[in-house]
Amino acid sequence: MKPSSLAALVVSFLGAVIAVLWWFAPPTAEARFGPVIHEVRSPFSLIRVREQGTVRSLLFVDEANIERCQSSIDLAAPATLKLAYSRGIFLSLLVRHPQDRALIIGLGGGGMVRFLNHHLPATTVEAVEIDPEVVKIALSHFGLKEGPKTRFHTADAFDFIPTSTGSFDSIYFDAFLRAPEASGLGEKTRRLKTRAFLTQVRDRIAPGGVVAFNIIPADPETEEDLASIREVFPGMARFAVPNSGNQVIIAQRSGAMPDQASLTARAAELDAQLGLGFSLADLLRERIE
Repeated sequence: MKPSSLAALVVSFLGAVIAVLWWFAPPTAEARFGPVIHEVRSPFSLIRVREQGTVRSLLFVDEANIERCQSSIDLAAPATLKLAYSRGIFLSLLVRHPQDRALIIGLGGGGMVRFLNHHLPATTVEAVEIDPEVVKIALSHFGLKEGPKTRFHTADAFDFIPTSTGSFDSIYFDAFLRAPEASGLGEKTRRLKTRAFLTQVRDRIAPGGVVAFNIIPADPETEEDLASIREVFPGMARFAVPNSGNQVIIAQRSGAMPDQASLTARAAELDAQLGLGFSLADLLRERIE
């Protein structure tokens, strides 16, 4: 065997070994997200902030000490959405653009806030977050700031939605996932999935407005959640999110969702106009229903 062939065989073998080791022992949180630079226990969860280069990540730690990444922001390019699902959720723009007033349910590190502030600077952005420590961390470690067009509410969305004033052109629902049992948020999260609450959400949307949901199809409760969304929002579309276990749902307050040809034309127009850093047209191709 030629030396070059032997070297290639060795490299191939080592690559296979590394792949097997990764499968059985995936990278630790430190290897993926960097060392811990901040840790705090909130009323609901143990929270860690890790930093890898210029990227900071917000992770929730469950009762088994497993860390789950909720937000990642590149501080050198904070308007760039690092997580795949957060890009998919902005398929909402195909249904409603411009958006004069947007509400985000679930703040995290504020990646979606930074995205909207940069790409849609005329939009008034509000975010409601139940965990006061998450709000503090977003301000102290992720560069978020309140201003004339940006406001944060530390509150339970279940209480905030029916008491909020005015209407929203868009509502981004990033609090639809199952909470860890030890967090104390399980029942609070389930309340946000009921038909009664989703009807209140629908009623807060302006005519022609849109609501976007982030869901995990592997969750055994997701089919029931989907049934509730379909009942309240008959005009909806569901999309797979590439390179993730997420799906996003884009729903209108009323009326049927535009047909695929209309959405495709709109995607091409907005991709050329907005320069979002990702392609709405590519995401649109992942439509499931």
